[in-house]
Amino acid sequence: MDTTSVEIPTELLAAAKIRPEDVKVELAMELFRQGRLTAAQAHALAGASPRLDELFFKKDPAGQIDMDAFISWAAHDLKSPLNAVIGFTKVVLKGIDGPINEIQTTDLTTAHTNGLRMLALTNNLIDMARLNNGDLKIEIITGDLFQSLNDAANRWKSQNSAKELQTEINIGSPVFSFDPARLRQIINGLLTYAANHVEDGGKLVLSARDEAGKILFDITSSGEKARDKFEMELTMLAFICRGLIALHGGSLQIGADTGTGLALSFSLPKN
Repeated sequence: MDTTSVEIPTELLAAAKIRPEDVKVELAMELFRQGRLTAAQAHALAGASPRLDELFFKKDPAGQIDMDAFISWAAHDLKSPLNAVIGFTKVVLKGIDGPINEIQTTDLTTAHTNGLRMLALTNNLIDMARLNNGDLKIEIITGDLFQSLNDAANRWKSQNSAKELQTEINIGSPVFSFDPARLRQIINGLLTYAANHVEDGGKLVLSARDEAGKILFDITSSGEKARDKFEMELTMLAFICRGLIALHGGSLQIGADTGTGLALSFSLPKN
């Protein structure tokens, strides 16, 4: 394994009242909390440390394991084999390992598609656990809201070509304080939520407008009622999006399924 050396002045460590051997532990713990390292990677960076075990298996006052922390840890480690399944099926589908016939292509495509969906559900589990135990933080910056909304809409359209998406963005000033990555996640999640209520060929509309010191967002879907809805995925998306919107200081309202679509809205305050 390749390694990188980092020099830290001794006086800085003394000022922080931290020993050199503890630096790697602190770094491993913070990167794990941010979801940037798996449990195995954190252990590889920090070595054996009871503090890491306490992080992965936090306990409540009664001594019971904190299930949010456990789910986050377990889901991280599930991603490694899932990524291997997704990666190798893609390699075979591209013909890199040699030609495959039509039946094999169909079967491998099914495996690859379901691997991607399982990875998405695993990522949802991680975000749900981190939101529930307060470990998920947002990074507010001043950015171009118009650009972020267009980026989110275009990416969603490229991944969901069976449904039409129309955007109606009427914002006076695009300069806004928000977390661009998390806002794109919110838009993607809520578009997917609304789209799950209509069959292929349905239409979605994403709109945003200024109103009384806040930005109002509306997402509607219309079309033939979906025969199958992924209820677990919908529950996950609603929980995550509601939590991320709340971290921005906003609120989410989800309307009832009309049988021909769904309407939902959320607002974010102007800072």
